[in-house]
This record gives sequence, C-alpha cells and structure tokens, in this order.
Amino acid sequence: MSKIFIEDLFSLENEEASGVKMPAVLSLPSRLTTWLPRQPWLQVRSAVRPSLRLEDRELRLRLLEAPSRLTVDQIPSLLNLHLSLAEPDAAIPILTGAFLSQGVREALEERDASYIDANGHLHLIAPGICIHLGSTKRSATAAKSSGQMTLGVHGVRAVQVLLQGQESFSISQVAEQSSVSVGQAHKVLTHLEGLGLMRTTGRGPSKRRIIVSRTELLDWLQQQASATRWEPSLQVAVYARRPEELWLQSSARLSKAGIPHALTGAAAASVFGVGPTNVAQSLIRISPDVPLAHAAKQLDAEVTERGANLTLLRDTGKVGSWAPTNKEGISIAPMARIYLDARSERRREDIAQQFREVILGY
Repeated sequence: MSKIFIEDLFSLENEEASGVKMPAVLSLPSRLTTWLPRQPWLQVRSAVRPSLRLEDRELRLRLLEAPSRLTVDQIPSLLNLHLSLAEPDAAIPILTGAFLSQGVREALEERDASYIDANGHLHLIAPGICIHLGSTKRSATAAKSSGQMTLGVHGVRAVQVLLQGQESFSISQVAEQSSVSVGQAHKVLTHLEGLGLMRTTGRGPSKRRIIVSRTELLDWLQQQASATRWEPSLQVAVYARRPEELWLQSSARLSKAGIPHALTGAAAASVFGVGPTNVAQSLIRISPDVPLAHAAKQLDAEVTERGANLTLLRDTGKVGSWAPTNKEGISIAPMARIYLDARSERRREDIAQQFREVILGY
C-alpha cells in the first residue's frame, strides 16, 4: 500500500489510523493534479502556486520540468543548473516528468532530490520531512516480489550502522550515521520493516525504528550478494617482523597519506583476540577514491603474488573504510564488516563464527 512518511514531524498512513484530522494538502497546477491517486491522508488541489501544507506549516514548491527520456547520467548537470538559478529564498525544487524510469527515480532519491511523475510516483524531501508515495499501478506479482529488493552497497553500509548497538533509529539518524541520503535510508528501513526485521514505535517527533532481532538481521545481511562481494584487489608484501607490526605500520602510513582504510576480516578479528595468533595474509579495505597502486606506493610495498602478506581491497560503497574505529593505533572496520569479510575469506568460516559468538554476541 502506498504511504506517506513524514519523519520527525508526522507519520500519516490514513486518518483513522493516525487520528490526524487535517490531511496533508498538496497544491499543484491543474495538469498535474491527475497524476496522483486519491489518498485519505493526502489532498491534491489545483493551484497556480505549488505548495505543501502540513497542519500549520506550509512549504513552497518550485516545479522543474524534466526533459523527455531523462537518463541517470544527465541528473547531476540538471540539478546543478537548477541550483545555480535558484533564488536566495528558493522553494523546495521538485522534478516533474510524464515518465521517470525506475533508475532515474532511484538516482534522484540517492541525491535527496524530489520528483513527481504521471505514473503516481511522488518523492518529496524537505527539512524534517520525507514523503514517499509509490505508484498504485504495481502488479500483484511485483508486490509479492518486493522482499527480493536488491540491497546496494550504500544500503549495506546503512544496515551495518543498524547493527552497531544503538537501540532505536529515526530515518535522519541512519542517513547521517551511514552517510546515505534520506531517501536511501527511508528505502532500506521500510524494506526491513516489510520483512519483519524492524518495527516502528511512537509517533511524530518520537517515531523510531527498532530492530526486532540483531541475529536475524545479520543472518539476512550475510545472504545479500552485495554484502559479501569482492572487488578488485592487489596483493603486496610489506616488511614486518610480526602481524601486529604490519597492521600498525600500514595503518600509520596510510593515515599519514590521508587514505581512508580499515583492517578487516580474520586479521581484524585477531586484534580483538579471536582467531589465529599468526595471520599469514591480512586484508585492508582501501577507499574506492584511491587507486590501489597508489596505496601500495604509500605503504612502500612490493606488488607480488608470491610471498604477499597483505591484500589491498577496493572498498566499493565504503562499507569498511567509512567511519572506522581506532583500536591500538589501527584503523578497524565496523564489527559486522569484520565478520562478513572473515566469513568470505578462504578457510576462515570458523574464525568468523568465533568472532560473532565472542565479540558480536548475536
């Protein structure tokens, strides 16, 4: 069912359920009023000046006409153009188009950009507000398969944040802590709620999402291909007498060069006292913004397949190098990421399981 989510301000699913007497009122030019289906909690009215009214709050909207056959590659330049033309007190920009493909809509959501199209899709982002109205034209087959939504790497990062130990979350908190857009955070949380992995509590400013079971959420995450995929890597050899010296030395050199990175997998588990005392080959995730060859150069490492004691892995989606923790002078990946990477390493499943039981505890 289509819903309207107004995070940290309101949460209206319908008048009867929410007890809200005054529905949201969306004013649009007459030609656009037929684009959106009727909803008990959303009134669409014809008006010359586009706006959104929520009880005693009114937001002006600025409609931006999307070119026909808009592609994902065209979005950055289009948004930058409209941003440069915006007035100092500009209203909320909202892209309009008779047809916006799913790829275009997802790309707009990733940038927290608002849109509306003739197929009944509405996505509106404003300070403290996230409204998302899906098309009512989805088939029953599509609805049943929604549980098979592909989780992108940014979604993986968001789920890792959920697993870090905080009890409850708002959409804006997840977006900020995982460095994803509000639209992306909303999409992930709503999907997890639909799977029964999260539940909601409270209303309005106090509305939060709560994890039903961290064990089940981690089990679900490890089944996602995007969470365990391996990107391009580079095997190198760095002189060090002990693994601990290798980790500390490598982290210090990469940090000095300003390269975001994180030790992960079985090597990181060893830092926590789990796993083998002697790690033959360690794994470090390197920010995708930095070429692996450049990182190797900063490490003064020799690129080699024989005798390598370190693997540099391109950290697509920054699932390891985003917001790492520092432990004993070593940059460490998020705990869930350590487990997932150890589980993906050859013959390291036992170490991963031990790390999960002893350190994660779920």
